[in-house]
Amino acid sequence: MKVYDRIKKEELDLTNKELIDLMANHNRQVDLILKAPKTDADGYLTWDAENWTALDPKKFIRCYSLEGRVLNDSTRHNIYDMAGYFLPEEAKEVILG
Repeated sequence: MKVYDRIKKEELDLTNKELIDLMANHNRQVDLILKAPKTDADGYLTWDAENWTALDPKKFIRCYSLEGRVLNDSTRHNIYDMAGYFLPEEAKEVILG
């Protein structure tokens, strides 16, 4: 998938696995700009952007934004959760920070 690298100022073609490796082992952040806002199952949280970073090589945190405003909520995921929650292929735009 196409990923814009904000640091190198170039567009890259990376896989989901490569993005996870960059977060886990190279201290990079992945920002996902969603195609449409999402709401959780309880109707509590609505967001249109996700910011993913690694806490260590097997633990990740996802922060949420809505209309450019960072929300107070975040979720933590282990490396095994990533296949179900980290979905850059569904994003409108993927930015590597």
